[in-house]
Amino acid sequence: MNDFYSLGLLTGMASLALSKALNAALIENNIDLPHSQFVVLRILYFHDGMSQLEIANMISKDAAAIKRTVDNLENKGLAVRKQVRTLKNSVCITDKGRELMPQVLKIANQIIEEALDGFSEESREQLFSMLKMIYQNITKKTL
Repeated sequence: MNDFYSLGLLTGMASLALSKALNAALIENNIDLPHSQFVVLRILYFHDGMSQLEIANMISKDAAAIKRTVDNLENKGLAVRKQVRTLKNSVCITDKGRELMPQVLKIANQIIEEALDGFSEESREQLFSMLKMIYQNITKKTL
């Protein structure tokens, strides 16, 4: 591996490029949903009713950042907090958020397809598997 392009630098650059491409594509389609909000709304779309802490843990973000993101999603009418037990709230996707997600996911999938252009199906599966393994190797050592 090249000394300058370390694994950390390359994964960081790739992540930032994907985020910027998604933001630009959503703006181009008149959708006001920055990447940070997309990530949380996507989680709620597939796993509705999670707590802010569960969301934060799932995507390795601090709870304060998730709180701000949920605040923004609530202000847009895309998510809502619901009290499920004393001192515990669940974050739920609204009907408006649920209706928006198919269009947003289609755009996100187009960005991923562009990013993986030229990759065989086997290479794609290997990439996903390797990235998961890297994450698991690192997180089990820091827990």
